Amino acid sequence: MSEENIKRQDPSQKSSEMFRDSIFESFSEVQDPRVLKSCVRHELCNILFITLCAVLCGANNLKEIAAYAKGRKEWLNTVLDLPYGIPGYLTFWWVFVMLDPTEFHQGFQKWIAYLMERVDDEVYAIDGKALRATAVKGEPNSFVHMVSIWACSQQLTLGQVKVDGKSNEITAIPKLLKMIDIAGATITIDAIGAQTKIASQIVDKGGEYVIALKGNQSNFHDEVSNFFGQAEQVNFEGVDHQVYHMIEEGHGRSEKRTIYATENIDWLPQRDDWTGLKSIVLLIFECTVDGKTSIERRLYFSSRPADARQIAYTIRSHWSIESCHWILDVAFDEDSLKARTGNVAENLSLVRKMAMAILKQDATTDGGVELKRKRAGWDPDYLLQLLGVKF
Repeated sequence: MSEENIKRQDPSQKSSEMFRDSIFESFSEVQDPRVLKSCVRHELCNILFITLCAVLCGANNLKEIAAYAKGRKEWLNTVLDLPYGIPGYLTFWWVFVMLDPTEFHQGFQKWIAYLMERVDDEVYAIDGKALRATAVKGEPNSFVHMVSIWACSQQLTLGQVKVDGKSNEITAIPKLLKMIDIAGATITIDAIGAQTKIASQIVDKGGEYVIALKGNQSNFHDEVSNFFGQAEQVNFEGVDHQVYHMIEEGHGRSEKRTIYATENIDWLPQRDDWTGLKSIVLLIFECTVDGKTSIERRLYFSSRPADARQIAYTIRSHWSIESCHWILDVAFDEDSLKARTGNVAENLSLVRKMAMAILKQDATTDGGVELKRKRAGWDPDYLLQLLGVKF
């Protein structure tokens, strides 16, 4: 770009170039998977930049990404060096099919650092999500399954691991914990993560944990369930504990959560099996809809002290990862995307999470992620505004 053009740049153009530079810097060490380098016309980082802009503007699959690139050719030429024009559909397809997901993920982690802030007492939620449309016909459990770690207060995906099925989440969680600096954070996991080695890994890396307790730890679960059952019968008389109530109402629905937490675990046979174990927790969830009330009891164990209010916040924060999954399905149509050839499903899943991170940071639009994507596609100035978020 000439010196004269630089002088005439407006702030929005500078924002797009700062965003471009963040992509180029973060993914510079990702190897281009295309074998015949002499025939490569379109730089990998240009392809990644175009793809992310396309997804921000509403593209959900590679054909739509290629169509976006063609339609925004003039603008893209002002931001990128594209001597061979705009990449076509087959170029996007080959790149995302062959791109090494591990290297791509490493670039993603460098990039997400641009958006991350250091937050005291951050909660990191770990959970899995199936990409159901990727299942092979006649094999209902063959879909691609992604396990992600999510920074709850910042609404950012920090990493993900692909597994063959839900049962293999146990093997994915230790890999995720190795990838992320969890020191000072509290890790929340559903009952599938109730494994002694996982608890030890969290504590060894300087983190805390709040983990759901269900039947997969049958003896542990039964002991804790019996303890709280007996404590309730005497209204917790003689039991050192804390209690906290949360009530939420709206749209004809009322939810009440009562959290009991205690460090009275000297009697617990399994107390020495779990590194750092300090407290056990009972959550009673009452939901009233149209005058009908249902009650559900949930158990947890934690390395945190028995601060009922803090643990209630932590458990409530975990549910935000479910909101993330809902957004991916509703706003990005992820659950109906069928592409599974090579690494395309895993790589595009990460691009969608990059786009969601950017959209979540923007507070100027009164609406959800779906509306923000539409607005980005309609309004080039708004897209430039998004590209300037925190860069």
